Amino acid sequence: MKIPRTIIALVMALILAFAITPTALAASPKRMVASVTTADLNRAAMAIKFTHSAMKQQNVTATLFFNVDGVRLVNKNIPSPTYPNGETIHSMIAKFIEDGGAVLACPMCMKNVGGMTTVDLLPGVQSQPGAGQKAMFAEDTLVLSY
Repeated sequence: MKIPRTIIALVMALILAFAITPTALAASPKRMVASVTTADLNRAAMAIKFTHSAMKQQNVTATLFFNVDGVRLVNKNIPSPTYPNGETIHSMIAKFIEDGGAVLACPMCMKNVGGMTTVDLLPGVQSQPGAGQKAMFAEDTLVLSY
């Protein structure tokens, strides 16, 4: 017995329609965290600029989380690299904070990778144990890694 193609197509369409979960239909995330693990100028600038733009244009709560080698970029005692447009990483971070973004630094990475303490952080950068993890695992959060 042959099953008409239209019936097969209808059954497949119904299966797909009911397979869509509420998560698939969810709205855009309300929070965004960019994990900056590198001290590379171009990657760090992209993380900052992309997150800053999303914060302003998509109206999301935005956080930059500097960890591993990235902690060196939030050390006020290390000269800031300058992006080709003339902006420094430090100035990009300051503008991000000024516009309402949060900036976190991993305390363990500060100590073990950067040889830093909280005294070395740029103004407005926070460092508390567990803060990065809390930001990344908050409900309705998009996490990017650079």
